[in-house]
Amino acid sequence: MHDIWNPWHGCVKCSEGCQNCYMYYLDALRDKKGSDIYKTKAGFRYPLSKTRAGEYKVKSGEMLRVCMTSDFFLEEADPWRQEA
Repeated sequence: MHDIWNPWHGCVKCSEGCQNCYMYYLDALRDKKGSDIYKTKAGFRYPLSKTRAGEYKVKSGEMLRVCMTSDFFLEEADPWRQEA
């Protein structure tokens, strides 16, 4: 695993499994609402970003964990998914 890529942040609690969601917990520590869904600053550039030497930060064949602070298939993310 190389890293985590969160093109958007936030989620909607939809089941009993969401009751103790770590993302909601961490957001509450930062006085944020986990239900606020928004594009992140790194957004969609991160997987293709390069180092100062011009090499890709994420090398070919490396794996990324995606949407650790959201759900890739959220309805609210529909307008962004194709771009991601």
